Amino acid sequence: MELTQLRYFQVAANYEHISRAAEALNISQPALSTMITRLEKELNVPLFDHNGRSIVLNENGRRFLKRVNHILTEVDSSKRELQEMANEHDNTISLAVSSSQFLQGMHTFMYQHLDYKWHQRVADNKEIISLLNLGQIDMAVTSPGIYGNDYHSILLSNDEFKLAVHKDNPLAQKKSVRLRDIQDERFIMLLKDLPFRIQTDRIFTELGITPLYSMECDHLLRRELINANAGVTIASQSASFRHLYSDNIRFLDIEDVHQTREIVLTYLNDRHLSHASKAFISFLKQKFSGDDLKS
Repeated sequence: MELTQLRYFQVAANYEHISRAAEALNISQPALSTMITRLEKELNVPLFDHNGRSIVLNENGRRFLKRVNHILTEVDSSKRELQEMANEHDNTISLAVSSSQFLQGMHTFMYQHLDYKWHQRVADNKEIISLLNLGQIDMAVTSPGIYGNDYHSILLSNDEFKLAVHKDNPLAQKKSVRLRDIQDERFIMLLKDLPFRIQTDRIFTELGITPLYSMECDHLLRRELINANAGVTIASQSASFRHLYSDNIRFLDIEDVHQTREIVLTYLNDRHLSHASKAFISFLKQKFSGDDLKS
């Protein structure tokens, strides 16, 4: 049994589809199918239930995958540790986020460490879990968080929901509002498939409110419209100290909303983190705590 076999199995298990797994591995579909068959013969048990090009891990496969993930994580961590010993100033940070907004306002860290190299991508939680397990990223910042026995998860923020309004909006004179009282305001909301929009829709549904949506758009346009006093929006409390909006924006408490939004940093327990990654984790913990506001 070779490491290459284990890596191919790991990718196939994560994709549960021969074509997509072969494409990710940059090998032919027959080659991947042959490898899986040989591995199953060597183990003397089937690892997948087959349905055309689709494959589904069976109980044997799930047990084996857990061991394989651990083995390959140890191998990758050992390689990284040895490489870092050879170059103790390892300066690469590889991460994924479920929203690009989580990295807004992080330019100060980059300015302080111009020699650091970055590999960053945006993905949903399902893909991020695969990237973590495959060792393709060092860490992830997500909402909702990723938890499990294999992961070290750090709660960066348990965000309250706020109403973001321009200082020239009459509501800006208030310290707090009730969504039930302002449902006729012109709400500027994110697109429906974005995680934050899903959370805010749930809030309105639980309150029995159908708000007036004047615009549904991406993060960038929403920010521009709010900064231009074109409407109001629901934002997270941490948006204020992550500098997502201009200084003209006020964040009001919402009296009838008690849900919070967690933002979580996650990495594999056995993952060897570079000096750069450790420094960035420390920065994130401080940034999301709002400590930078105290200076």
